[in-house]
Amino acid sequence: MTALIVIFITLSLMGSALWIMPPKKERQRMSLRMQARKLGITVQLTSIDLPDKWDKSKNRQKTVAYSHYRLKPLVSLSETIWILPFEVWKYRSITEGWWTSEAIDLDLKTLGILEKYTSILSAVKITADGVFCYWDERGDEAVLNELSQLITALEAISSVTHQK
Repeated sequence: MTALIVIFITLSLMGSALWIMPPKKERQRMSLRMQARKLGITVQLTSIDLPDKWDKSKNRQKTVAYSHYRLKPLVSLSETIWILPFEVWKYRSITEGWWTSEAIDLDLKTLGILEKYTSILSAVKITADGVFCYWDERGDEAVLNELSQLITALEAISSVTHQK
């Protein structure tokens, strides 16, 4: 009888320990977020308002923002630049599957990264304060490294070229 009580107590303790361990998917997300911190990228759980195709209404979407803030806000960049993986009628197409709210010049490597991750990126926002990539954290450290390169390349944008 004593052996059964000891076995029952041991199994209940093991069950409690397994219950508080995070699932594999959460451990992968935590690993991505720690790697992002090592790369100097801030991670924030947030929600964004994205325009619909006709820019008549906004769709609120809960997402994760991986961002890098500038040390000094840019005075020359007064407008927020949105880069979206879906068409908005008044935005400009910059590459296959991507539209931007303002005319910006991007190199081929940056455009290649955008094309490659159309399915996992929700939006990219460039402000005077920094660059924000909104995505659903699908991928591994290789994806994170390329997104870090994307953020670094977009951070170099210092002004908008007004073209109508």
